[in-house]
Parts: sequence; structure tokens; C-alpha cells
Amino acid sequence: MNLEALEYLSVGSQMRRIYEKLQSMADRVYSDINVTFKSSWFPIYYSLIKTNRALTVSELTESISYSRITVKNVVRELEAEGFVEVLPNPIDARSKLIQLTLKGHSMETELTSVWEIFQRTLESIFKTEDDMFLKKLSEINDLLNGNTMAKEILSEHYKYTVRNAKPEEFTAIGELMVDVYSALKGFPKPEEQPQYYDVLRKVGKLTKTDSIELFTAVSNQGDLGGAVVYFNDMKDYGSGGTATLEKNACGFRLLAVNSKTRGLGVGKLLTEFCLKKGKASGCKHMVIHTTGTMKLAWGMYERLGFKRADDLDFMQGDLPVYGFRLKL
Repeated sequence: MNLEALEYLSVGSQMRRIYEKLQSMADRVYSDINVTFKSSWFPIYYSLIKTNRALTVSELTESISYSRITVKNVVRELEAEGFVEVLPNPIDARSKLIQLTLKGHSMETELTSVWEIFQRTLESIFKTEDDMFLKKLSEINDLLNGNTMAKEILSEHYKYTVRNAKPEEFTAIGELMVDVYSALKGFPKPEEQPQYYDVLRKVGKLTKTDSIELFTAVSNQGDLGGAVVYFNDMKDYGSGGTATLEKNACGFRLLAVNSKTRGLGVGKLLTEFCLKKGKASGCKHMVIHTTGTMKLAWGMYERLGFKRADDLDFMQGDLPVYGFRLKL
């Protein structure tokens, strides 16, 4: 079976094949005209001659979208040929500056003339009406940035759904919550707040109260992606401050997402499930709390419409806890 028969599954392989052919062609040209240069050096060398100043590894990485390790490896090769030199950065001792040497600059005229021929040849192969090929490449690159493609594939594969946790899952959910909260930077550790972590570890016991439910996000494969505790009556909410005095309100606490499933929308899925539950119950608004250590959750809550409610703030030991409300 040839690659084309695989259709879109062959895109990566075909792109690699095209890249390798272009790289081999360019390297052959450099060799035949007796120029010591590699096609893999082009983006970094070109960036240096166009900026006409020394650049850091970070600047090169950002400008050409190479990984740091790739940039460092190419810089080492260019340095070995005497085309660049690596200097201390007077502004930041942790980074280095890369600049062209006189030998590196001396190659610019000859290389530029060759690149002009490359440009015309490549244009004859790839140019389309309105330069749609280049525009599409740019769009594809943007779509692949940030690992969004991998997240979409994993989300579709796992297909998490939310349901009431089963008693036999209580222990695993409790351990999940302990792992998640104890790993938060700046959040109290188990030895600092043992009673709080005891509640997490025994979270299933909360469901003995009729107004409290424990929801979990479960994958098609039966894996627990996260969990949250829902309160249909705020008198059972169990927090500090005045939240337990809220009337015609519901809320949720102890939202925890498995570290292996972060970025797949599990936290949002659990939150939206609680919102639907609250609306169906006839409550007027929903109350939640979060901390400054939970920046991702904080941002998600605000995007879903939750507003800061200073009157619901309280201290959990030395930790400030911030209240939010959402009108249902």
C-alpha cells in the first residue's frame, strides 16, 4: 500500500518525505557549488543576517518555531564551522548570545544569490492562486500549536461522561483528590491541614447527607478523570464564611481533575454538569470557592459566567479562599 492510499493518515509521512527531498536537494546544491552549508542551518543563519545583531536561543526558538534542543544543536554545528560565536549575555547570565562571525558574514552574498534561485524554483512547484498553499501552511501551523490536535483526539478517544460516583469508587476518588490538592503549589500540605485532607480522603461519606452528591467523570474505558462534590442545599456546604447561610442557592466544592487528563476539558465538563443540575433544581444562583493557587480553575469559572463575591470570602487557616456566584 502506498502512502497516498492512507489519505489524511499519511499527511505526516508525506510532509516528512517532501521535507527530506527538499533538504537533500538543497544539500546537494551546496555541495556541488562548493559551499560549506547545510539546509538545516538556513533558518538560524537567515535570522541572524536579517536581524543583524546577536540573538538568544529563546529569540531564535520563537522566531523560527524550532525546539530549543534543535536550535542549540544547529548553533553548535555553525560554531564548529566558525560561522557563529557564542557570547555571554550581559543582561541575563542564564542565557547566551549567538552572533555571526566575519566568516559567517562573508558567505551572505553567495548564499543569497543561491536562495533567490531556490525561491523561484520552489515557487514554480508550490505556488497556487492567491498563494493559498502558503496561507494554508500557516493556518495548519497555527492549529497544531499548543497541542490542540492531540487534546481533541484524546478527548474524542476517552469521551468522558459525568455520573454519580459508585460506592466502590469512593476510595479511588478520595485518593485522587488528595493527590490533586497536595500537588498544588502554594496550597496547604496534608501535614499542615490534616482534617481537610481527611475530608478529601473520605469524600464518599459526604453523600450520606441527602442534599450532597458526588459526581465523577468517567471515560469510555472506565477511567476516573475527575470528580466534584455537589450541594443542593447550602446549609450542608461545609465551608467557612457565610456561604452556608445562602438561600435559594446550590454549589459545588472539591473539584479535582486527574493530572493525566488535564487539558481535555474534564474540569469544564464537571462544572457544566453541576450548572445543569442547579438549574434543574430551581435554585436562583450557584456558589463556589477557589484559591489563588488554582489559576486554571479560576479562569474557567469566570469564562463560564461566575462573578467574584467578596462577601463569601474566608480564610482556611493561612490560605485566603475566594467566593464566586453565578445567577442560574
